[in-house]
Amino acid sequence: MEIRLLTERDFDANIELSQYAFLYTLSEQQKEERRERFGEEKVWGVFEDHELCAKLLLIPLEVYIHGRPVRMGGIAGVATWPEKRRRGMVSRLLRRALEEMRKDGQLVSYLHPFSISFYRKYGWELFTDNKNYTIPVDKLPACQNVPGRVVREVRDLDILQSVYDRAIRRYNGPLVRSRSWWEQRVMNGIPYTAVYYNEAGEAEGYVLYAIEERKWITEEIFWLNETARQGLWDFIVNHDSKLKEVQVKLPVDDPLPLLLPDPMIKQEIEPYFMGRIVDAAAFIEAYPFAPSAESEGDTRFALQIEDRDAPWNDGRWIWTVSTDGSARLEPFLVSGDPELPANPALAALPTVSVTIGILTAFLLGYRRPSELQRFGLLSASEAAAARLDALIPARTPYLPDYF
Repeated sequence: MEIRLLTERDFDANIELSQYAFLYTLSEQQKEERRERFGEEKVWGVFEDHELCAKLLLIPLEVYIHGRPVRMGGIAGVATWPEKRRRGMVSRLLRRALEEMRKDGQLVSYLHPFSISFYRKYGWELFTDNKNYTIPVDKLPACQNVPGRVVREVRDLDILQSVYDRAIRRYNGPLVRSRSWWEQRVMNGIPYTAVYYNEAGEAEGYVLYAIEERKWITEEIFWLNETARQGLWDFIVNHDSKLKEVQVKLPVDDPLPLLLPDPMIKQEIEPYFMGRIVDAAAFIEAYPFAPSAESEGDTRFALQIEDRDAPWNDGRWIWTVSTDGSARLEPFLVSGDPELPANPALAALPTVSVTIGILTAFLLGYRRPSELQRFGLLSASEAAAARLDALIPARTPYLPDYF
């Protein structure tokens, strides 16, 4: 069994496996378009006797963590021929991907799971949900006729990205979008666009949408302030004569029901993407913890991480968070290790024991440490969990993209 990067000579085998696994068929033109981009992608495969048996795509990206860009490895297109399944091939691919991401300085990894329980076994955990609304047209908010104007069919990526880049930083975990990502992923197949401009002519919001069978389908919507939000909703409501309902996907902290005259509408919380810390020591060092008063001094924990698929994370650490919000992980010097001297003073540190997936979940803001401690997903005293709550800034995770 061999694991290696696919090359151009493997293109047809890669496409054949993808079409079978994901139940689609590409035209010859689509195949040629993908062939042209194939050299830009990192596709890892498992081979037996020179035959491609399983594969995954590893996408180099960046995401915002508390407003700071962090390198991320996106995993997509995981597929195995059915006769090759249950032989550990995907397990080996995922472990190899973790090694490669660590080498490339990608501190976290995202994927959209076909099965949450499957990827939990390898350290990925849910880190973001979506709130999906279905609003009958008779329950839409009343028009407010706010100042400014909405212009349809604005496809200038500089304008759209200027709004996105400012609006998205209020969330944890969204992509830092490149120009090519906008062109190939965000805008590909979008039927309609509209941009809200304030009275000074500055873009402060946009919506990407479709209208199908009298349903408004919001692909993406962002605004910078309440006036822009209301201006976009006025635009949506002005379609009421041709609609029976409006569908919109928003972050889980969205307050729309408080703003509707009749909030008895369908609301669905949808578990969405999973994340995983790739390199715990490097991630902790890059993470902006909340500063504390100098009189409180540095905070230290004895941290136990369980991570069987990334052995560089697995084990015991001294976790120090300084008063300025910087932090570091250092190997825990324990008794019984012939290479490391004992340090009895460390026994007095508060202990935190956690899987790599749960560590990811609370550092990305999906759940607070004290909540995880109550449900037994984080082993720590109430005091230690409360201290972690104070050190980790609260910010809602949100990822509007898909890959």
